[in-house]
Amino acid sequence: MSKAPSLSRTERVLVVDDEPWITEVLTAELGLHGFHADATNDSTQVMEMLAARHYDLAILDISMPDPDGLALLTEIQKGYPHLAVLMLTALGDAETATQAMREGASDYVVKPYRTPQLIMRIERALERSDLLREQHQIRQLLERRVSEQTRTIDSQSERLGSMLDRVLSTYQATVKALEAALDVRDQSAPGHCRRVARLAVRLAARMGFSGQDLVTMEYGALLHDIGKLGIEDRILMKPGPLTNEEMDVMRGHPEIGCQIVGHIDFLQDALPIIRHHHEWYNGGGYPDGLAGSGIPLLARMFSVTDAFDAQTNQRPYNVVNSVECALENLRKSKGVTCDPQVVDEFIAMIEEQTPGD
Repeated sequence: MSKAPSLSRTERVLVVDDEPWITEVLTAELGLHGFHADATNDSTQVMEMLAARHYDLAILDISMPDPDGLALLTEIQKGYPHLAVLMLTALGDAETATQAMREGASDYVVKPYRTPQLIMRIERALERSDLLREQHQIRQLLERRVSEQTRTIDSQSERLGSMLDRVLSTYQATVKALEAALDVRDQSAPGHCRRVARLAVRLAARMGFSGQDLVTMEYGALLHDIGKLGIEDRILMKPGPLTNEEMDVMRGHPEIGCQIVGHIDFLQDALPIIRHHHEWYNGGGYPDGLAGSGIPLLARMFSVTDAFDAQTNQRPYNVVNSVECALENLRKSKGVTCDPQVVDEFIAMIEEQTPGD
């Protein structure tokens, strides 16, 4: 007589078949191979038994009174998707067995079976179930980590957004403080910087600029005359015409402006506007005598809006022109002081605006 294998396993198996002798034989064989096995001949009890105790494998006969093996398989898949399920099927019922595999069964065994074949199929079903369970656990772990990382990123993003808001507020406060200092220092053109900044930003947007470029234009326009803070009172506030020597001093305000704000990091992009807003398209301007495309585009755009505002608002020693007259003068300046293309865009913008703009 052969000696029964001496095995001890932790897996628990539920055997379901409406034939008592089959469940008796199966549970005995499983016990000999170290499995803990329970059995029932009533398929209506299966879901209650699964709920009451943990099982690693269910062996289901396909042909049973309702619910049959396939119906039970469907219910088990819903409640216990990682439970290994081995189907018992009659000889020649391969089509039903294949259907069971499609619907989630781990494997099937054809009756009458040989014990080594049965144990091999059980081992394979348990391995597949363990793999699916591990994959599910890994997926859950990854989902938790992704969720945690997402919450962390959201929190960091919120903090970063708050920091950026504070930085932006600081930037805006700095520009307003410098603008206010210039207004107090030079009262010859009240509101000029704010007006020309609005016009310049509108023109830049019309010509395809966006985002940070519009911010750069606004900052450069608001602070284009900041260098006048460095011009001594006797020249800046002189009630009469300036001498040639005094005019030379006044023409230094673009360079002085760059010196005043040149160390402020967030204003670096605005420096070309501050330095070059008095350059002429034909090279006759100052401080560097740049010409044509050698003048930064934002500076060329700003100089047009600056010239328009100077003509249409009260300034020392000028006569206020009508909008039509100012635009005609801009047309005459094309290719001399101003970029022809920029002038055309600016005139189109002014002529298209509706009352109240």
